[in-house]
Amino acid sequence: MNRYNLNVWRILFSAIGCIFFLSGLDAQIVTTVMTKKDSVLIGDPITMDIKITIPPGKSILGLDFSGYRSIENKIYQSDTVLHDKYADIEVLDFGHWKHQDIGTPISLSSIKIERTGTQQTIYNTITIAIYNAGIFAIPAPMISQNEKTEILASESATVNVFLPENLMKQDTVTLNPIKDIMYEKADISDYLIYLYIFLAILLLAAIGYYFFRHKRKKEAKYIPVITQPVLPAHEKALLALKSLSERELWQKGLIKEYQSGLTDIIRTYLEDRYDIRALEMTTDEISISLATVDFNKNYINELKEILQIADLVKFAKATPQDDVHSRFMNKAVEFVENTKEAEIIS
Repeated sequence: MNRYNLNVWRILFSAIGCIFFLSGLDAQIVTTVMTKKDSVLIGDPITMDIKITIPPGKSILGLDFSGYRSIENKIYQSDTVLHDKYADIEVLDFGHWKHQDIGTPISLSSIKIERTGTQQTIYNTITIAIYNAGIFAIPAPMISQNEKTEILASESATVNVFLPENLMKQDTVTLNPIKDIMYEKADISDYLIYLYIFLAILLLAAIGYYFFRHKRKKEAKYIPVITQPVLPAHEKALLALKSLSERELWQKGLIKEYQSGLTDIIRTYLEDRYDIRALEMTTDEISISLATVDFNKNYINELKEILQIADLVKFAKATPQDDVHSRFMNKAVEFVENTKEAEIIS
């Protein structure tokens, strides 16, 4: 076989390989996601275009956004002090899918599918917001399948989220370089703590022995136990808010302590009032849990505003306007008053 014939066979095999490769692509579901902006401020709306192409003979059951709760922050590994590991993300608008919660899948009946011949395509534009700073790769939603279907995933849309410039200028905290740990040789002072513990145990044992040996009362005298009345959740929360306000923390420059106290009181109230683990949940998880209990949904936006803005002020480590603190204290009191359990008049 001469060189000319060899080149012909090579070209033929390459063409056949390309045909098989392209036919394989036709059998895959292709997803693409694009954002209008690649850099935004914390809480700014991010418009995102989603396109899903379904080849002939393939079908899906629905879409799932629950993976958005575990989108990692790309700069967390290099700075674990000032940045969160995962994105605090919320879908503000699901477009024409008319969905409400990223924690529940979107059924196929809610999805509009455009058909051109045998080709099926899903288009939609959604709006999201991210409430912590960092670099995040936003993927397309997961696809629910009823059969083993290959999915050719597109590259995620990378979004840089920054603090507002005015808040960054107000943050005068600087970090010194991390230095190696300095070790010193142990001396007798390092072991004094064990001696103190031993002496304390001996003293407690001697006191216990003394009272045991010199106990004169032969019969235990009945002492009535006075139980303190358990305050209702709203009264407990209102007393805590009043106490926090009277301490005048933010007036003394203790902004972080004030905002932490405010959000902790509201989360504790939600635990006592609706029996949910609000102290351990994110704002989105609290909203999901409240949807399953007897909670008036008219106040969900007010609750989100209190928690999200208070957390944002804590995270930014800045000094906001004075009226922010007093205004959100009033909002917290109004929220507790509006959602308190109705009193039963006998």
